[in-house]
Amino acid sequence: MAWVLNLVENEPPVTTAQTNLEAGAALYNKHCMVCHGPERLGAGDYPSIVGVEKKYNLTQFTELLSTGRRMMPGFNHLSKEEKNAIGSFILDLKAEQAKPYTGKSEAKTAKAAKPSYGSTGYNKFLTKEGYPAISPPWGTLNAINLNTGKYVWKVPFGEFEELKKKGVPTTGRENYGGPVVTAGGLIFIGATADGKFRAIDKKTGKILFETDLPAPGVATPAVYEADGKQYVVIACGGSKWGGKSSDAYVAFTL
Repeated sequence: MAWVLNLVENEPPVTTAQTNLEAGAALYNKHCMVCHGPERLGAGDYPSIVGVEKKYNLTQFTELLSTGRRMMPGFNHLSKEEKNAIGSFILDLKAEQAKPYTGKSEAKTAKAAKPSYGSTGYNKFLTKEGYPAISPPWGTLNAINLNTGKYVWKVPFGEFEELKKKGVPTTGRENYGGPVVTAGGLIFIGATADGKFRAIDKKTGKILFETDLPAPGVATPAVYEADGKQYVVIACGGSKWGGKSSDAYVAFTL
């Protein structure tokens, strides 16, 4: 997956008195824009936060900034005043935005020169149809001989159903999550955005079995034995690409 990153010039710290709105906008650009974008619409695998005021009040939002959630880290280095300013900006709280910002000014506390540039976020390089704007394969599964360091085989991994129906050869697709390999030579893997679960021949890369999961299994499967029978199980959380999501675990017997 190719990504486009844009540099933007940082605004110099403001030395005059600010409102929570002004400080919140500046703090958002510094701490949040790289993931959620300049218009708060999200970027890459990071979600949009437009309309987040329907889910959180100011107290809940500042707690979220402290603890973090999923891919978002906690921002415990920010002061209470800074979190309140960011919250008033993102949640569009007019009364809070109009209040004077009482936090520390960066211009007064800075001991060294700040970087002159920042980023607008991680943006995938896509066509207008939403496909990767580079030549396929857009995802591969590879086998490497660890004795020689050379590839044994490399195959496109994952597909777009609508392209498949048009007769387009397997393109491969963005994927996150590792495989497991059994003693019998089977590779089990989910990982792809097409929501498939596949069994693959370790020696050749040939797909021997595939089935649809409730949502993409963006996780590494587990293999275990119970009562003399072997199982493989995968968590099907999905949602990384904004499609189906689920709380299901799916297990298969071997």
